[in-house]
Amino acid sequence: MQHPHQQPNKIEQLKSRLLTQVAWYCMALHACLIYAFWYIEVPLLGAFNVLSVATWWFGIKLLERNQQSLALRVFSLEVTIHSVLVCAVIGTDYGFQFYLWTASCLLLLDTQLKLKQAIIWCTAIIVIFAYTYIGFNLPLQPIDYQKMAPYLHFANVIICGIPMIYTIGLIREITVNQQHELEVLAAHDSLTHLFNRRYAQGLIQQAYKSCINHQHPICVVMADIDHFKQVNDVYGHEQGDEVIERVALCLSQHINSADIAVRWGGEEFLLVFPNCSQSQAQKHLEIIRQAIEAMTFAQGSLQVTMSFGLALWQAQSDFEEVLKQADIALYKSKHKGRNTISVAPLVH
Repeated sequence: MQHPHQQPNKIEQLKSRLLTQVAWYCMALHACLIYAFWYIEVPLLGAFNVLSVATWWFGIKLLERNQQSLALRVFSLEVTIHSVLVCAVIGTDYGFQFYLWTASCLLLLDTQLKLKQAIIWCTAIIVIFAYTYIGFNLPLQPIDYQKMAPYLHFANVIICGIPMIYTIGLIREITVNQQHELEVLAAHDSLTHLFNRRYAQGLIQQAYKSCINHQHPICVVMADIDHFKQVNDVYGHEQGDEVIERVALCLSQHINSADIAVRWGGEEFLLVFPNCSQSQAQKHLEIIRQAIEAMTFAQGSLQVTMSFGLALWQAQSDFEEVLKQADIALYKSKHKGRNTISVAPLVH
């Protein structure tokens, strides 16, 4: 049972909306079957489809109350009973047994049902499907529509196949979208939306290899928000998060598509400038430094600045070495009074 304060996630909401659409389709189909069975003078099936319409309506109400698992089980049970009853009464020539495949698919969508249990129940439904061909050779009430049987059989296969294709297709689309969202979450920092430290290291190594192969310069920058602890202490952590977000946005707006911006940790950021000389990088950082210094906040007395440490990544150095050089340069900027750029000396 769902906790009253627990809200379904986005994926479950989309899934519920999808199932609701299928449920309305099936309810309308059963409403048509009420008339059809009364027309061919099989009142038992006509009356049962009245119950079927009520059952699907009840299931839709369950979906509206976010009781998706119960709704799926109700739908599967109704489809199974309906298919078996129709086959028992008028036989299998008209294709109503194929709705059992739909019941099987509905159960597989019930994520609260353990996979082993779902497989057992689905297998049982498919066994019932197979049994209809040998168990209902002599229908209880044969109907005189044998000439129409192939066409009705064809129509029923199509009718029960449409919701299956529609459901599985949209579930596939939801899964692909969810996978993309998970990939984005795995690669980016949740607060700043910059690359996170773990994911960025692979990108940085690729950029370095490309620059070395093409004999292009590449620069690494360590950057740190000045006096950030005071921002948290004086203005609170919520304001501190806004500062980090705004600084990250400023960095994103002032880098090229080939550049790499990373939230390295806390208020510390890493920038990598491929195909960029040390002097070009220094000019670029000065623009960023001024943009951050010019930022304004709702707290009028709050001003934010940033210190930078710049190092040229040389061919004979590995990432840890250039990172250490950039970190030393950043320390120099802090020592010089912050809000400035320091360049690491070239190692020969």
